[in-house]
Amino acid sequence: MLPPVPLDVAELVVRRLRIQLAAVTDPAADRVHVSTETGRGHDGGPPSLPWLLVAEDGHGWDWPAVQRTVIRLTCWHHDPHTAKRLAGIALGLLCAPQPAGALLRGEPVTAPIGGIDPYTAAPLATASLIAYARTFGP
Repeated sequence: MLPPVPLDVAELVVRRLRIQLAAVTDPAADRVHVSTETGRGHDGGPPSLPWLLVAEDGHGWDWPAVQRTVIRLTCWHHDPHTAKRLAGIALGLLCAPQPAGALLRGEPVTAPIGGIDPYTAAPLATASLIAYARTFGP
């Protein structure tokens, strides 16, 4: 039997958020695109709004069972308030108790912080969490 290998936790988070955000009735989450890249928009920004970028900023592993990954959420939206709101919704969804699956739970690191993208001038917000995932064998 081969030993366990680390999972792509950012991809697990993207898949979970796509499902969960589709069920959110808040207008901030309407038609949000969730991805691990910003797309090919002007100056490297997202090609459409709203856009939620999931990035991995650090990774640890309690071998062989549980991975700890620092996940950064960056949300571009039409205005600063809505960008912060959507980042907060995503953070809350990931930190709420999770249903069965590889993604076990999340713990918030930073609340949503608003700002302006220096390259595109679009309003954005960032938040971060530690995501815990169950490692499965190959």
